[in-house]
Amino acid sequence: MKTFWFIALAFLVGGLLPIQGGFNARMGQMLAHPLQSSLISFAVGTLFLALCLVLPGIGLPGWGEIREVPWYLLTGGFMGAIFVTLVLLLIPRIGVANVVVASLAGQLLVSMLLDHFGWLGVPPHPLGIPRMLGGFCLLLGVFLVRY
Repeated sequence: MKTFWFIALAFLVGGLLPIQGGFNARMGQMLAHPLQSSLISFAVGTLFLALCLVLPGIGLPGWGEIREVPWYLLTGGFMGAIFVTLVLLLIPRIGVANVVVASLAGQLLVSMLLDHFGWLGVPPHPLGIPRMLGGFCLLLGVFLVRY
Protein backbone atom coordinates (compact mmCIF):
# COMPACT_ATOMS: atom_id res chain seq x y z
CA MET A 1 0.00 0.00 0.00
CA LYS A 2 2.93 2.34 0.72
CA THR A 3 4.10 1.92 -2.90
CA PHE A 4 0.69 3.14 -4.11
CA TRP A 5 1.08 6.40 -2.19
CA PHE A 6 4.62 6.88 -3.47
CA ILE A 7 3.41 6.40 -7.04
CA ALA A 8 0.48 8.76 -6.41
CA LEU A 9 2.90 11.39 -5.06
CA ALA A 10 5.18 10.91 -8.10
CA PHE A 11 2.13 11.33 -10.34
CA LEU A 12 1.14 14.55 -8.60
CA VAL A 13 4.64 16.03 -8.65
CA GLY A 14 4.89 15.05 -12.32
CA GLY A 15 1.84 17.22 -12.92
CA LEU A 16 3.86 20.21 -11.74
CA LEU A 17 6.37 19.88 -14.62
CA PRO A 18 4.06 21.08 -17.42
CA ILE A 19 2.88 23.94 -15.22
CA GLN A 20 6.49 24.89 -14.42
CA GLY A 21 7.36 24.63 -18.11
CA GLY A 22 4.45 26.85 -19.07
CA PHE A 23 5.33 29.43 -16.43
CA ASN A 24 9.01 29.48 -17.46
CA ALA A 25 8.13 29.64 -21.17
CA ARG A 26 5.81 32.61 -20.58
CA MET A 27 8.44 34.35 -18.43
CA GLY A 28 11.02 33.65 -21.15
CA GLN A 29 8.81 35.46 -23.66
CA MET A 30 8.34 38.42 -21.32
CA LEU A 31 12.03 38.97 -20.56
CA ALA A 32 14.81 40.14 -22.88
CA HIS A 33 16.24 36.62 -23.26
CA PRO A 34 14.92 33.11 -22.44
CA LEU A 35 18.04 32.27 -20.43
CA GLN A 36 17.01 35.00 -17.99
CA SER A 37 13.88 32.97 -17.25
CA SER A 38 15.99 29.90 -16.51
CA LEU A 39 18.23 31.92 -14.21
CA ILE A 40 15.26 33.32 -12.29
CA SER A 41 13.68 29.87 -12.04
CA PHE A 42 16.85 28.36 -10.60
CA ALA A 43 17.46 31.35 -8.30
CA VAL A 44 13.96 31.04 -6.82
CA GLY A 45 14.42 27.28 -6.49
CA THR A 46 17.82 27.75 -4.84
CA LEU A 47 16.39 30.26 -2.37
CA PHE A 48 13.52 27.88 -1.54
CA LEU A 49 15.91 24.98 -0.95
CA ALA A 50 18.23 27.13 1.18
CA LEU A 51 15.26 28.08 3.36
CA CYS A 52 14.23 24.41 3.60
CA LEU A 53 17.72 23.63 4.93
CA VAL A 54 18.27 26.63 7.16
CA LEU A 55 14.86 27.07 8.83
CA PRO A 56 14.65 23.57 10.37
CA GLY A 57 18.34 23.74 11.34
CA ILE A 58 19.71 21.20 8.84
CA GLY A 59 22.22 23.69 7.48
CA LEU A 60 24.00 24.16 4.17
CA PRO A 61 26.73 21.74 3.09
CA GLY A 62 30.29 22.86 3.73
CA TRP A 63 32.94 23.20 1.04
CA GLY A 64 34.77 20.21 2.48
CA GLU A 65 31.69 18.03 1.97
CA ILE A 66 31.15 19.34 -1.53
CA ARG A 67 34.79 18.67 -2.48
CA GLU A 68 34.30 15.00 -1.53
CA VAL A 69 31.54 14.58 -4.14
CA PRO A 70 32.80 13.15 -7.46
CA TRP A 71 32.84 15.85 -10.15
CA TYR A 72 30.38 14.07 -12.43
CA LEU A 73 27.69 14.10 -9.72
CA LEU A 74 27.88 17.89 -9.71
CA THR A 75 26.73 17.96 -13.35
CA GLY A 76 23.14 17.29 -12.24
CA GLY A 77 22.54 21.03 -11.89
CA PHE A 78 23.95 21.56 -15.38
CA MET A 79 21.56 18.93 -16.74
CA GLY A 80 18.66 20.55 -14.90
CA ALA A 81 19.54 23.93 -16.42
CA ILE A 82 19.63 22.41 -19.90
CA PHE A 83 16.28 20.70 -19.31
CA VAL A 84 14.53 23.80 -17.95
CA THR A 85 15.94 26.03 -20.69
CA LEU A 86 15.05 23.67 -23.53
CA VAL A 87 11.54 23.15 -22.14
CA LEU A 88 10.89 26.88 -21.99
CA LEU A 89 12.25 27.30 -25.54
CA LEU A 90 10.30 24.36 -26.99
CA ILE A 91 6.87 24.95 -25.42
CA PRO A 92 6.06 28.05 -27.51
CA ARG A 93 7.16 26.17 -30.65
CA ILE A 94 5.54 22.73 -30.27
CA GLY A 95 3.20 23.08 -27.27
CA VAL A 96 3.19 21.82 -23.71
CA ALA A 97 1.78 18.36 -24.47
CA ASN A 98 4.37 17.59 -27.16
CA VAL A 99 7.24 18.74 -24.96
CA VAL A 100 6.00 16.80 -21.95
CA VAL A 101 5.24 13.55 -23.78
CA ALA A 102 8.54 13.58 -25.71
CA SER A 103 10.61 14.43 -22.63
CA LEU A 104 8.71 11.83 -20.62
CA ALA A 105 9.47 9.21 -23.27
CA GLY A 106 13.15 10.12 -23.12
CA GLN A 107 13.09 9.96 -19.34
CA LEU A 108 11.39 6.57 -19.33
CA LEU A 109 13.68 4.97 -21.91
CA VAL A 110 16.85 6.17 -20.18
CA SER A 111 15.35 5.13 -16.82
CA MET A 112 14.73 1.65 -18.15
CA LEU A 113 18.41 1.38 -19.14
CA LEU A 114 19.54 2.65 -15.72
CA ASP A 115 17.25 0.13 -14.01
CA HIS A 116 18.19 -2.78 -16.27
CA PHE A 117 21.95 -2.37 -15.82
CA GLY A 118 21.82 -1.03 -12.24
CA TRP A 119 23.77 2.06 -13.28
CA LEU A 120 24.26 4.95 -10.85
CA GLY A 121 23.88 2.63 -7.89
CA VAL A 122 20.19 1.82 -8.40
CA PRO A 123 19.04 -1.75 -7.74
CA PRO A 124 18.74 -3.65 -11.03
CA HIS A 125 15.26 -4.20 -12.47
CA PRO A 126 15.59 -6.40 -15.56
CA LEU A 127 14.08 -5.22 -18.82
CA GLY A 128 11.36 -7.76 -19.56
CA ILE A 129 8.57 -7.95 -22.10
CA PRO A 130 6.09 -5.86 -20.03
CA ARG A 131 8.61 -3.03 -19.62
CA MET A 132 9.57 -3.12 -23.27
CA LEU A 133 5.88 -3.03 -24.21
CA GLY A 134 5.42 -0.04 -21.88
CA GLY A 135 8.31 1.76 -23.57
CA PHE A 136 6.87 1.00 -27.00
CA CYS A 137 3.43 2.28 -25.91
CA LEU A 138 5.00 5.51 -24.67
CA LEU A 139 6.79 6.01 -28.00
CA LEU A 140 3.49 5.34 -29.73
CA GLY A 141 1.95 7.94 -27.41
CA VAL A 142 4.54 10.50 -28.55
CA PHE A 143 3.44 9.89 -32.13
CA LEU A 144 -0.28 9.98 -31.29
CA VAL A 145 -0.06 13.17 -29.21
CA ARG A 146 1.89 14.87 -32.01
CA TYR A 147 -0.33 13.76 -34.89
